[in-house]
Amino acid sequence: MAPTHNNTAVFLMDGEEYFDKFRDCLYEVRDAQVDPKTYVRLGWWCLQHDTLLDRHAGKNFGQCLKEVADQGHPVDICLWQPDDVTVKGLELANMSDHFSLHTLAKNKATRSLLHDYQQRIQVYLEKHSGVGVGYSLHQKIAIFSIAGTLKVLVGGFNIEPEYWDNIDHSRPYGHSCHDTGVLLQGPVTIDIEEEWLRRWKKQIPTIHLFGPPHPAVARSKVQALANGQVIQNGNVTVTALTTNSESLSNQTHIRDKLVDLISHANKYIYIENFQFFNPELVKAVRTRIKQMGARQLKVVLVIPDPLHDADKGVTYLTRITYAMMAVESGYLDENCLAVEVIDGEITYNSDQRQQFTRATYSKDDYVWEIDEPSVSLKDWPQQDYRLVLTHKKTRARKEVRLDAVLRFIHKGTGQKSKPQPKHADVAPKIQVYFPYRYGGFGKQPETIYLHTKLMIIDSQHVVLGSANFDCRAMDYDGELDVHVDDAGFANHVKARLVNHYGIHGMYEVPRACWNDSAEERHQAQCVGLARREPEDLWAMFEDVGSSKKLKFNWL
Repeated sequence: MAPTHNNTAVFLMDGEEYFDKFRDCLYEVRDAQVDPKTYVRLGWWCLQHDTLLDRHAGKNFGQCLKEVADQGHPVDICLWQPDDVTVKGLELANMSDHFSLHTLAKNKATRSLLHDYQQRIQVYLEKHSGVGVGYSLHQKIAIFSIAGTLKVLVGGFNIEPEYWDNIDHSRPYGHSCHDTGVLLQGPVTIDIEEEWLRRWKKQIPTIHLFGPPHPAVARSKVQALANGQVIQNGNVTVTALTTNSESLSNQTHIRDKLVDLISHANKYIYIENFQFFNPELVKAVRTRIKQMGARQLKVVLVIPDPLHDADKGVTYLTRITYAMMAVESGYLDENCLAVEVIDGEITYNSDQRQQFTRATYSKDDYVWEIDEPSVSLKDWPQQDYRLVLTHKKTRARKEVRLDAVLRFIHKGTGQKSKPQPKHADVAPKIQVYFPYRYGGFGKQPETIYLHTKLMIIDSQHVVLGSANFDCRAMDYDGELDVHVDDAGFANHVKARLVNHYGIHGMYEVPRACWNDSAEERHQAQCVGLARREPEDLWAMFEDVGSSKKLKFNWL
């Protein structure tokens, strides 16, 4: 979709803030005069009707949506359901606890409660119509219209109790989840409603011969107009972006925009996402770091702590990603004396001790290169990415798999670990952080479930929405993000995140993260970012093994 101008954008962070804004917008519709163009439209991956919405009145989503219908306003809802093959396969495998079946049960319960209520609420379960098993409609769209003037919420939140957390992550509801969203007004809302209507029109039967028309027919003809979206003081440029493989040609607008923005980054790239291993995005980051050379482009990656990934799938791919970016970034030249490589298969003997093949290479003796034959989805992540070492004198070549366990030996001490530097100029270009809640002296930190899908580039560009930075969301699932091209908004988002994590000082994000003291965190009740040295990251994966032992065939 084309960029739109004269919009407003309000950044929303964490559950109470997001759901309170949802409540306010919903009540504005509830209290408005009845009009054909006053309505609510929702498109969600999961909507659990008993999720708390109005925390002051103790009302849940189902109750609040019924109140809107009671006042004469229509509410139209599209919810994802998995394809029949996926459902049958999970049932046959006795995987009743699988998240897909849980999500389906929640969406069915919502439909059972709300569908055709007062003949004003319509709820449809919607399958992805693309060719493929396991495809998902992962968008999170809330459209509120009063006489044709729209407000739209976009973000990463599912409507489930676990996504409601306060900004301090003090676990008021017994869980912790960090996520983000944005409230939009202006011309961009027309594009987002068009995407919602595309989904809605799929409910209309292709052939209808007898009886009254399908209820979705009349509602599909109601749409806000562009001239009703003129917003006072709207000066923000926003582009709606989609991933969609339901048509003859795939839409990869989100991935394409991210690659373009990364390729023009000059100062920093801040990535906060549940996942980060899409091959095109990884290649774009590595390429830009290499192009920038000594100009020190910084990359900050905030992801869930891999220690809490039970099946090791996401963290395994993250390890490959980080290894490739770290080597490409010149990390070895800046901070590394040598690298110790644990190469080959990881096996266990009778007493369960791991057996490794070890070799240590000095960075001064070798030229370091990445061997990357392809970034094709059909090969990712099974293909062998290798670090090629060419000896400067003998020209002998050695190859090391990048999904082997790597340990870095640092300058100065020659040790495998060291205190983090206090000066940004010696910081690695790739920095990885994990969000934690620190409970104070004598208490163990608690991990924060990170569900954000956000990227900030050079304090000018922000991309956020429903899409994880993985292969599914970038290439074939149904996703919706927005690109906000505005320095004021980008700096505001950065400031909110800096304050959220208690980073001391409003510098560029990488420097601020780097200077923060982990020791101070343990003395106070606060939210913060824990930084792991690369060798610590590798050590966490020693029990995973190489891709020859771990296959991911779900692509």
